[in-house]
Amino acid sequence: MNEHAEIRELLTLAASGALNADEQRRVEEHLGGCAACKAEFDVWCRITGALQELPTPAAPVGLVERTRRQLVNQAAARKELRWNHLVIGCLIVLGWALTFLTWPVMQLLGDKVAQWLDIPFTTVTLVLIVYTSTAWLATWVVAVLLGRRYQQEGRSV
Repeated sequence: MNEHAEIRELLTLAASGALNADEQRRVEEHLGGCAACKAEFDVWCRITGALQELPTPAAPVGLVERTRRQLVNQAAARKELRWNHLVIGCLIVLGWALTFLTWPVMQLLGDKVAQWLDIPFTTVTLVLIVYTSTAWLATWVVAVLLGRRYQQEGRSV
């Protein structure tokens, strides 16, 4: 690209005062010897001056406050959603841990419970297996349903 073409690309920026000092000096030196670029520069200066005389548009009253409130509300909703996920996750882990911990307790106390209820120990073991399986299955189902619900809520937030 030659010097003349480079200066023509800078004319609009020079007219608006957006060039650094070296570029501005370079453009002014070129304008001193090139009538075509000087005429184009004058046109851009008139356009820039006219644009500067236009009133600056103002934001609607309350826009900043409404936007700030909306951002605060969205942040609070995201925080609450994260907290809910944490609580549900902890409850699921707690439920699984408690049902898992009933096995050692029943190993220690199973004979006494069977004698106290006057039933065979195998029945206590069977009840414990059904209880654990049901609790874990129910916890899994609740986790899946809540996960789907939170996914749907996450898309709409």
